[in-house]
Amino acid sequence: MGSNLQQRAAAALEKSKTFIEELTVRSAVNRPAAVVTGSNRFFSWDNEHRSRENGAPYLYSWSYYNGVIFEGLQYIYEKTGDPAYPPYIREFLDAMITDGALNEHAGYVPYHGLDCYKTASLLMDYAEFGTGGAPKESPYCRVVSQLYHDLTQVNACHAEEKLGGNYWHCWREGKPPLYKVWLDGIYMAQPFLVKYAAKARDTAQLEAVYQRFRWVAQEMADQKTGLYYHAANSREDYCPFFWLRAIGWYAMAQVNVMEYLPEKYLPEMKQDLKRFIDAMLKYQDASGMWRNLVDRPLSETNRTETSGTAMIIYCILKAVRMGWLQDEDGAYRFAAQKAFCDMAEEKLQERALKDIYLMAEATGLNNYEKADWYKVDEGKGVGPYIMAYSEMIKI
Repeated sequence: MGSNLQQRAAAALEKSKTFIEELTVRSAVNRPAAVVTGSNRFFSWDNEHRSRENGAPYLYSWSYYNGVIFEGLQYIYEKTGDPAYPPYIREFLDAMITDGALNEHAGYVPYHGLDCYKTASLLMDYAEFGTGGAPKESPYCRVVSQLYHDLTQVNACHAEEKLGGNYWHCWREGKPPLYKVWLDGIYMAQPFLVKYAAKARDTAQLEAVYQRFRWVAQEMADQKTGLYYHAANSREDYCPFFWLRAIGWYAMAQVNVMEYLPEKYLPEMKQDLKRFIDAMLKYQDASGMWRNLVDRPLSETNRTETSGTAMIIYCILKAVRMGWLQDEDGAYRFAAQKAFCDMAEEKLQERALKDIYLMAEATGLNNYEKADWYKVDEGKGVGPYIMAYSEMIKI
């Protein structure tokens, strides 16, 4: 990394550190116990405001857009050892658990779909397992064990062999969406499943996780560009959009899962990972970031987007750090570090993180270019930004 980029990186990290701390551990507003247990209160990064009081059927505080924030903070703690983070994370987790079960404020329901499982990946970091692979008796272990049972037993009917064993993204009223497998859902469930399976020594589930990723790489990657479609039922039946955040969810899922899979599964995973990253680098914008619709020109409705860019940065830097991506000339690290610097300089302004796309559904129609859906301090972008920051300080 050149001296200029080193200076930019140092400034970007310091700026990011202040932003993250003020939004979370030093915030007077975002206090987990108060927000989670309040009847209709929300973290400042929650733009969707789902609660029982406003009629939401699932995903209140347990939502994945809170889960990625707190898991990102866990990553920072693992690198820095800063004692401010574990109490803050545990305050969040404890507020949602009553007598070893997710309480009414959590919002989890086992019949909705994969989004309900994301935060369990973080909870796994605080759940203890014995040397024989059995979970120890504790409220945290009872919750993760129930969630694992829900996915692998109760909801196993929503995983299809013709989908490589992948789950439908959602199953409200027992019905699948138009496109069954979403890249989003791969991230929501598979890192949790692989963490639990590795600790519980569930070799059948570890094999299943591997096969699911192989199917995605074979069926959802466009043969011409190497980019991944948002969702699909097969190579011939797919949602024809390369949405950055969906691709980013998948990018993070790859490297998080590889950390727990047995070595015998990694050679092909490494090849898939390299092909994926090489394809993404071809579409890196001149700014260093990536556009919301990756393959389409920059415009007011197709901006460089923060959440997906942060996810790609996290993926590249972790892959290099773990030795899964060979980077003798430093080109991969340079691309990711430049992207982080550009993102911090352009999108983190006045202590607010901007241009985070709110949401998109895989309907087959373009709902990826709504100018008013680019939000500030949206959790689905802040969480990945924190994760990218954690990899910047690690590398």
